[in-house]
Amino acid sequence: MKFSWWKFILGFIFYLFFHEFYDLAGGSVIGWILGEGIGGVYPHMKMLFYAYLVVSIIDYFIQRNKGTLGSSFFYSRMLILAAVPWMMIIIYYAVEAVGVELPRVYDIIWAIINTLLGLYFSIRLEETFDNMPLRGATKGMIVLAFLTALITYIGFSFHVPDNFFFVVE
Repeated sequence: MKFSWWKFILGFIFYLFFHEFYDLAGGSVIGWILGEGIGGVYPHMKMLFYAYLVVSIIDYFIQRNKGTLGSSFFYSRMLILAAVPWMMIIIYYAVEAVGVELPRVYDIIWAIINTLLGLYFSIRLEETFDNMPLRGATKGMIVLAFLTALITYIGFSFHVPDNFFFVVE
């Protein structure tokens, strides 16, 4: 299947939009929920989630109009939305895990590369998952993962738990 560059480019544009949305919204509640009200890992995962969600909504209407909507479209997108931000973060932290501390400018470049990898990975997973037959229990677990991801992205917009990457003693 041919790679969908429009999704990749538009996804990154939406990611940048959500990255700046807190400031654009004047620090409002919606700015906190959709943007980067607090710095850290989780807001960046959330911004990838929202960017790919918007791209998926656009893709739904395009595919529906063309008559090419896969039988598992919604479930594949929900699974990708729940999983890929976590995959992006584990790739990002692999550098630090092997003891490499990047200077700030290289860390930002590495973070941008990981965002692009997250988008690329999302689009590539669509190819396999869009027409994959799924059992009812699998569909239920995918919906659960998607909804809990959405709940945590909204809920943790204001305060990420202290134990997100470490145990508080």
